[in-house]
Amino acid sequence: MIFDAARLPSPLHLTADLCVVGSGAGGAMVAMVAAEAGLRVVVVEAGSLLTPGDMVQREEEMFPRLYWEGGGRTTADRAIHVHQGRGVGGSTLHNLNLCKRIPPSILERWARERRLEALPRATWDALYDEVEALISVSAVPEDQYNRANRLLQAGVASLGWRGGGLRHNRTGCLGSGFCEIGCAYDAKNSAAKVLVPRAVKAGAEIVTRCQAVRVVTSGGRVRGVEAVAIEPGTLRPMGRVTVDAARVCVSGSATSTPALLLRSGIPDPGDETGNRLRIHPAVVAAGDFDDPVRAWQGIPQTYECTEHLDLDAPPGAPRDGSRGKKAWIVPAFAHPVGTATLVPGHGAAHRDLMGRYAHLVALTAMIHDDTPGRVRPAGDLGLSIDYWPGDDDRRELAIGLWACVKLLFAAGARRVFVPSRPVRLLERGEPFDDLRALDIRRGAMDLTAVHPMASVPMGDDPKVAAVDGRGRHHHVEGLFVADGSLFPSSIGVPPQLSIYALGLHVGRAITKSG
Repeated sequence: MIFDAARLPSPLHLTADLCVVGSGAGGAMVAMVAAEAGLRVVVVEAGSLLTPGDMVQREEEMFPRLYWEGGGRTTADRAIHVHQGRGVGGSTLHNLNLCKRIPPSILERWARERRLEALPRATWDALYDEVEALISVSAVPEDQYNRANRLLQAGVASLGWRGGGLRHNRTGCLGSGFCEIGCAYDAKNSAAKVLVPRAVKAGAEIVTRCQAVRVVTSGGRVRGVEAVAIEPGTLRPMGRVTVDAARVCVSGSATSTPALLLRSGIPDPGDETGNRLRIHPAVVAAGDFDDPVRAWQGIPQTYECTEHLDLDAPPGAPRDGSRGKKAWIVPAFAHPVGTATLVPGHGAAHRDLMGRYAHLVALTAMIHDDTPGRVRPAGDLGLSIDYWPGDDDRRELAIGLWACVKLLFAAGARRVFVPSRPVRLLERGEPFDDLRALDIRRGAMDLTAVHPMASVPMGDDPKVAAVDGRGRHHHVEGLFVADGSLFPSSIGVPPQLSIYALGLHVGRAITKSG
């Protein structure tokens, strides 16, 4: 059953064999596996239950319902926007369905440096195979690429760069283009669509509008979770919710998970919890084309440019033309409100540029980052993110920005907007090679991030890592983690597939634990 904590009497007291915090790719998978294995499962989810009928394709309505802080979450200095989903299904409700496996070189480095005896390459491969079948991952047919993606493809071909098509977990897609604000047509094979119904059928109870405040422990083992009901609209705490459980799996995201663990006083002798965050920071450039593109129509991201991405290079490798490349480039179209915040000008001048909306194509360069960031709790319900890319990562961002501009002109753009402060407008034929060495300073250019990870990195040495390769906490019996927090580093590819895989892996470990 799925319950709304805001509509239940408080204080509310529940008991379970397992309490799962969060219902995204990791948490929903853990809940499904554990419930189908016969455990009594209670999931606490801070967001609400949204059905396809609730997805009204309006930015001003869906962003507050689908995203933490209405899509306005930023780092503490407001220099980077960090988009994270909330609701039953988490970020799988609004993501663009991209599915890529972590490259073998990264998995092998993790196994070597962090030991991870329970996650050899063969285990990852088996998990990926199972998850891809479960959520129906397949290549997007080329005849379903929209014009924005075809323009990126044309730019890649014109320059002789590397690129290719992408794989998605969608079935029956109509190409409405509203993926980022929820699919009204139920074409996304999300956690809410695929995993949650199975978990509920097996007896799991999901309590929505219920935000975890602390993990309760005593005597070196977990005892349950303290949470609060969240009032609709105001998002203020309404009443107390307590879940008694001998096992707890925290799957709140790579920001909420470390914040909850730190707020709860969970021990970590290696001091890694909340101190190794990676986010794949990104820059964007927008091209203005003579003919209408209508980039809002069709599937948003179906083609990638990998010319400036070498995921086999170890962290800190020098950039010498073949090693150290860290920029992944894909289309990044925004809906009208988002676009209006990027294009320059005021009043009539801004109106005239927005009149070119149908002609705009945006590309983003996302960085496989080495810079460690930090997450800390802020009060009982909030959190604070401190992150600014280091020198090497900023250099890679500048090269990625230059590459986006070059691709847009190669695809036929007549001018390109670089949303710096002040905004830079490049006309076709104007030199822009200086962008390769651009000093990206705080406040001089908006950065975005949609892939927080690596904030509670797994490792089998309890002196170093808080959590082992099965998601089990080294220092609190019965406590597990299953989300992108577990990655020991940036992965350089979209994380949802790997979070599903880790949820499956950790869920099975939980069912075997006492």
